[in-house]
Parts: sequence; C-alpha cells; structure tokens
Amino acid sequence: MLSVALDFKRQMIEARRTQILMGAAEVFSQKGFYQATTKEIAKAADVSEGTIYNYFKNKRDILVAMIDLLGSEALKGMIPNSPAKNPKEFLSVLGKAMFQLLQERGRLALPILAEIAADAELRARFYQALVRPVVASIEASMQRSTPSSQWRRNEPLILAYALVGGLLLNFLLQSTHLDPRYKNISADAIIEQLVSHFLTSPTSKELAWLMSS
Repeated sequence: MLSVALDFKRQMIEARRTQILMGAAEVFSQKGFYQATTKEIAKAADVSEGTIYNYFKNKRDILVAMIDLLGSEALKGMIPNSPAKNPKEFLSVLGKAMFQLLQERGRLALPILAEIAADAELRARFYQALVRPVVASIEASMQRSTPSSQWRRNEPLILAYALVGGLLLNFLLQSTHLDPRYKNISADAIIEQLVSHFLTSPTSKELAWLMSS
C-alpha cells in the first residue's frame, strides 16, 4: 500500500512539473526567455508563483528541465527497443514518432531552440539528452541493415544527422507557418519524402560523376 501511495505522489509531482514547464514554454514563446517573469509563468501554468520555486530554482532551471523532459520522452517513445531491420520501415517509424513528439511538445522545443544558439551549456545538454540518442539509433540501424563495405567511414553518421535536421526543419516550417506552401502538406508526406530521399541518395561514385560533369 505504501508503494502505491509513493507512486501516486511521484506521478502528481511529475504532472505538476510538466504543467509548469508547459506554462513556461507558452510565456517564453510569446515574450522571449529574458523578458518572461515567473509571475507570468505562474499565471499561464495556473499555479501560484511560490509553487514554481518548490520545483525550480529559477528560469534557467526551467529551461534545463524542458530539455530533459523532451529527451526522456524521446527515449521512451521514439527509439524502439527492437528496431526493424528494414531501414525504410525503421526510419519511417522513427520519423513519425519524432513528428508526433514535436507536435505534442512543440511548445517546449521552440523556446529551447531559441536559447541554445547563444548558450554553450544548454547546447551540450540538448545534444546529449535528445539529439545524440536519436542519431545513434539511426546510425546503428544503417550499419546493421547495410554491409559496411557499402559505406564510407562517415556516411551513416552524416546521413543520420541530416535526417534529424531535415525532420526538425520541416516541422518548424509546418508549425510556424513561415512557408504557406506547407499548409496542405501532411506529416506523413514529409516523412515519406525524407526517408525516400535518404534511402535513394546517390552513391559516392555517382556524386563524383555529378561533380565532374
């Protein structure tokens, strides 16, 4: 019975933390990280300002927690325990999971991306918590599904980063409406195009021929 009560308490704490993080993300997106106040965050999260300090030391601590939340959800939901050996199936499943996570938690991602450009410590944390685990999974799948003799030493690594970057950029374009042409393009269509492109990329010999012609 005690373990059930402790588990319930833990769930309540995590729910309240997430509530504050989502409120903070809304305020950060509207006003910017430095202009936002904890009073505004408390109002957006529907908690008292004092409650925020029960969970976080300051605004920067909130931003770090946003990164950790995205990372933990990515590791739980985006990277399968037993990835498909077929590279197209694996990349399609991972791409859909990434888009779903960004759609559900996109409000967290936008203020993070705005701040990591100018903060080396936040950049490193974002990389370790979110980018590196996803890239490592894609890279491992590429190496497992394709004979190593067909890859140059850095190709799986470069393509893995390119795929993650392509998914993230296309999500930003779709969600921020910067390019109105994305209005009628579905997430499935974006993923299918990206995966097909990366799986049919020209070989090293073809690239050399194109550059010399």
